[in-house]
Amino acid sequence: MVENHKLEGIKVLVTRPEPQADRLCRSIQERGGIAYNCPMIDIIPIQPALPLAEWKGYDWLVFVSANAVRFALAAGMAPMADIQIAAIGPATAAALEKAGFQVTCQAPPPFTSESLLSLPALQRVADKELLVVRGQGGRELLPKALADRGAAVTMVEVYRRAFPKKQVLERLHRALSENITVVTVTSGEILANLKQAAGGMLGRLLPLPVIVISERLACLARSEGFRQIILAESASNVSILRALEQWRLATAES
Repeated sequence: MVENHKLEGIKVLVTRPEPQADRLCRSIQERGGIAYNCPMIDIIPIQPALPLAEWKGYDWLVFVSANAVRFALAAGMAPMADIQIAAIGPATAAALEKAGFQVTCQAPPPFTSESLLSLPALQRVADKELLVVRGQGGRELLPKALADRGAAVTMVEVYRRAFPKKQVLERLHRALSENITVVTVTSGEILANLKQAAGGMLGRLLPLPVIVISERLACLARSEGFRQIILAESASNVSILRALEQWRLATAES
């Protein structure tokens, strides 16, 4: 167990969905911090849009999140030969490998659609059939760019995102009343839900430092009224923890 106490004395609002939120909270606590687990998106499985037998008819499977892997497996997807697999980041790749899949390529930091598209293997997809496994209502950048490169792209949506349940909103309000030190945000939808969920406590939320995972999200946070933006290298828990530790050290020295 890590016990370096680098986050001692800070209270961190963790807003990413489960199960990633629980893992991040444990890591914060191992470093001496106090973590408030308030996922601002509820992840709900949905039935895949394709018969499971048809999952094998592709040259590539592209997974955009660890949750995409989790719910694809729950829907009955199993390891298969002769299909190349792309993962958007290390958590997604780890989930695939744990289930017995061989990952062909993984996006470099910051583990976004843009960085996944930068991979040489996904530059050469003309006349290939690709299945993009994702959540409902995801960004269209990835499938559009792959189609523009000549691929035949099919999307299967295996989960949907919902506004957090009442008990999570109650936890959020309790956390905001207990002098939260810093907030973590990993998507635009989480940011929007967080502002809405804060309600009458928005005045306590907006002045807090917020850790985000891309320049795009940083711009969005500024436009939404957040005043202190901290940029993590990527959406991985490791990068978020590093950003928290660096921010904690900087504030302690100032």
